[in-house]
Amino acid sequence: MQSKAATKEENLRILLKNFVESRDDVKIAFIYSNDGLFLAKYGKTEGTIEEDQEKEEVYGAFTAIVENLLDKISLEYKSGRYGSGSFETDDNRIIYLEAGFEAILLLVCDYEINLNKFFPIAYLVVEKITQLLEDSFDFKYNSLDIPDLNINDTFSLGLDKFSIQESTPIVNGVKLTHQFTKEKRIEKLFKLIILGSAAVGKTTLVNRFLKKENIIDYRPTLGICLSTQQYYVQGFKNDVIKFLIFDLAGQSYFKRVRREYYKGANCAFIVYDVTRRDTFEEAINSWFEDAKKELGNIPFVLIGNKIDKEDEREITKEEGLAKAKEIKSFFIETSALHNINVQDTFKIIGIGLFFKHFEEDDS
Repeated sequence: MQSKAATKEENLRILLKNFVESRDDVKIAFIYSNDGLFLAKYGKTEGTIEEDQEKEEVYGAFTAIVENLLDKISLEYKSGRYGSGSFETDDNRIIYLEAGFEAILLLVCDYEINLNKFFPIAYLVVEKITQLLEDSFDFKYNSLDIPDLNINDTFSLGLDKFSIQESTPIVNGVKLTHQFTKEKRIEKLFKLIILGSAAVGKTTLVNRFLKKENIIDYRPTLGICLSTQQYYVQGFKNDVIKFLIFDLAGQSYFKRVRREYYKGANCAFIVYDVTRRDTFEEAINSWFEDAKKELGNIPFVLIGNKIDKEDEREITKEEGLAKAKEIKSFFIETSALHNINVQDTFKIIGIGLFFKHFEEDDS
């Protein structure tokens, strides 16, 4: 469990452990300073003694490759800024991401890793690393846990525009396959709409993301509430993501005016209360269907809120996930009241939208 009292090194390792153990496609994670100083490492080591010894030998080989790559990256990016990208070997992919101005995260992953699903989560992790290194990690609003956000299989970051078509081996047969670079500064405004029935916690979710206090006293949203928030992606600190958040009233008598506010939305959050089955059914049959007709093929995120009320739960996580797969949306469960998965969900979606619209801004 992460702790304010733990050392920086301990919290870095907790974060890496949570990240690696949350994924089947990541074998080992390394953090190095931009001077090449080793800071933290975690790899999957569960198994018999013989299996663990074999893994340690393999991890030792990975460490040698990673450190050689780090030397090459450091020479190429003499400014100390690494950006991000991926390498491939015969059996694995090695992904690197800049963690602020101080460090770099290197990950040894399965060769068949889905990079479209992986990079949004990985960028969230390097933000947490950066905040830990800069002593700016806010345990009140942030967590070292990795959110269990299910990303729809059809979601694409458009990685072809970052791919390296022909690459000579850098070290030991390791080839560069993707490199995220950009010459000009961009500022992107994303319109995000929050939909769902009355009293499911939409406004509380937004307030938690905006880090507003005094949110326990519930007051229904009347019509629409507008908020803005800025966000930066690690490795692209000169670029700005701005969220324009539309929190739409859930009461039925506002239905006639809602569609005007759908226009131009880049993403929609559909929120239901896990303790009220009627809100789950309305989320799918009313809110999603209504917005889908107006917005077409934009990312939708189905959110089951109020998981702090586990004893009152009526909709299981498995049921929510199955329905999300059926409608081809992202899926996550949250507790807005206890700030579980709130910040991370907004940020992952912002990261995904940033890269998805990258080509549009560079054209």
